[in-house]
Amino acid sequence: MNNTFDIIRFGKVLHNDGSIYLRNFGLTLAILCGIPIVGWLVTLVFGFTMPTLIRWGAIYTTIFIGIILVPAKAFGYINLPREGVRFAMLPASNLEKYLSYLLFCILTPVVIFLASWGIDSILTLLPIGGFEHYIKSFSIQGMIQDFAVEIDAEMDSEDAFAINDFIKDIQPYYTFRLIIGIIFNIGIFMFGNLLFKTHKTAKTLVIIIGISYVATMIIQAILAAKGIFPWQDGNSVGVSMDIDSIKDLNNTSMGISNILYSLLTAGVYVGLFFKLKTQKY
Repeated sequence: MNNTFDIIRFGKVLHNDGSIYLRNFGLTLAILCGIPIVGWLVTLVFGFTMPTLIRWGAIYTTIFIGIILVPAKAFGYINLPREGVRFAMLPASNLEKYLSYLLFCILTPVVIFLASWGIDSILTLLPIGGFEHYIKSFSIQGMIQDFAVEIDAEMDSEDAFAINDFIKDIQPYYTFRLIIGIIFNIGIFMFGNLLFKTHKTAKTLVIIIGISYVATMIIQAILAAKGIFPWQDGNSVGVSMDIDSIKDLNNTSMGISNILYSLLTAGVYVGLFFKLKTQKY
């Protein structure tokens, strides 16, 4: 029954993993979800207004902290000699264990996002504290526009239009990168949790740094081969760095990066399944 799926059996696996998840990670999850309260208290004590852009960044930082912590903290036992045997002996298929493990690790950033945004919105309703504007948009373009309004930015209308147009054109690439980055990081930290028995998070972070470095070198090599890499030995190689050239360079490099990280993400999840399937104790 290694790769079979039964909904009743899967429900039992979810119940088992859920109880362990709450016991090992419940308090950490509550703290991460409550980060907006800390920010609001700081504004209340020191009497200043915190822009939505900073709060937006704090929420996403908290999401990534959750992604980093949850595999090792909630499921760090599954490849250990003693505790892992109990996991291996669960009356469920490898597919059901894989899906349950994946589900809880994916739900963690979703819960953090929804809870943090909800708490932030409630705090904005209060007549005290420094949350004066709602976080209305989670797109790059929307957040920058909201931030510009909040700080009463004075900008020439032509310049404002050019910048807004620039952000609008590059936004899809960064939105996709954000999404694929979240999915990749979920998978790589899950995989690192299975691969390492000690210092799981630290070792996985080192792997991510290595992957990012190699990916950057590959992207730069492709850009150079296509003749559109803008700088070489500090000199321009024929690309005029006006706003259109910057936009084209950005979109090309981000497009290559998104393809590369999509392939890496697919590989990580396939490797994760086979590592779980062949786990030795």
